[in-house]
Amino acid sequence: MTISTNTIRFLVLFFCNLIIYQSNAQTLVQVKKSDFPVKITLQSEKILTEDYNHHHRIFVIDTLLLTMVNSGTNHYHVYHKNTLNYLGPIGVRGEGPDQWEIPQTTVGQFEKANDGIKLWYFDFLRGNYSLMNLTKTLNSKSPYPIVERKLRVNMKIFPYFQLFMGNNNRIYANSWIYEQNRGRIKSFDLESNKIYKSGLFPVIKNSERLPAETINSLYGASFYKHPKQDKFVQAMYMFNRIDIFDENLNVIKTIVDGENWKDNYYDAIDIDPTKEFFEGRTDGFNSLALSENFIYALEADRNVNSEINKENECFIRVYDWDGRPKAYLTVKHDLSSIAIDESNGKLYATDYSHELVLRFDISQLIKSWLK
Repeated sequence: MTISTNTIRFLVLFFCNLIIYQSNAQTLVQVKKSDFPVKITLQSEKILTEDYNHHHRIFVIDTLLLTMVNSGTNHYHVYHKNTLNYLGPIGVRGEGPDQWEIPQTTVGQFEKANDGIKLWYFDFLRGNYSLMNLTKTLNSKSPYPIVERKLRVNMKIFPYFQLFMGNNNRIYANSWIYEQNRGRIKSFDLESNKIYKSGLFPVIKNSERLPAETINSLYGASFYKHPKQDKFVQAMYMFNRIDIFDENLNVIKTIVDGENWKDNYYDAIDIDPTKEFFEGRTDGFNSLALSENFIYALEADRNVNSEINKENECFIRVYDWDGRPKAYLTVKHDLSSIAIDESNGKLYATDYSHELVLRFDISQLIKSWLK
């Protein structure tokens, strides 16, 4: 029997599409609120109540808590995680040598060594990416960091908003606010000097019509690294989707809900940058916390400026790294950032609008998830 050329082409196309479909089916996980096996309201504990600083963000750094503030002489303040004793400030606000002009200079990535805890931080304006010995810096009683490694990152060729150091000697970043031809995330290989970039998705029709700052608003996302592995997570602000990338920027898992995460859901023709487009359309996330076992995603408040907005109510979705839903947590506060200390079963958060730092005991929940 002779098979025609057209039949062969059809069969090749069919099996290629089948392989793509099966791959997408394995990568995509759809999770509705009703799919979470546990729904619970967390009871909060207010901490650092005697501290005068107005804390914006919080990080768990081994035995330490690191908080970011937007005003005052110093950018960061450090406390002992268990005793909550104040250990000292880090980062002098200013334009002089070794001073920082901008607030968001670390994403909390740290390393442990025999001579102390090391913390990565970066400087947009000078292009420095540095590793400080946080333990030695605190012991010095000076907010100026004791730097043990410094790299130069050229913002002209590799503009970035956040930086992570990979185990494979690559730097990982998300895009700068005004970056042209942006992708979701990118990496810079310190050995070959090669830049790799993921695609920009989900697709928006006619996106070439939009200015860079509008694209940034549409594709804005919380971006964090797995504590030990070269796996990266973006939880998008506008779109209800969480994407997990491997070290080569391949998407290995996408967790979605609703409809707006799909390609071509929005058309740039309908988006007027001079008018309010986002109000009522936000359906994503505005903070992340990652542990070795779980992903904690703080929902963005989709009802801001609406009649049904509840100021003191937030929701946190918890998944494992395979995208399986573990718990849907309700918090009666207006959270601005979250951090997880999974070994001790503690979730930390800041409520910036009410000048609060909060702690939640979720140890029993974590034990049940690990069974």
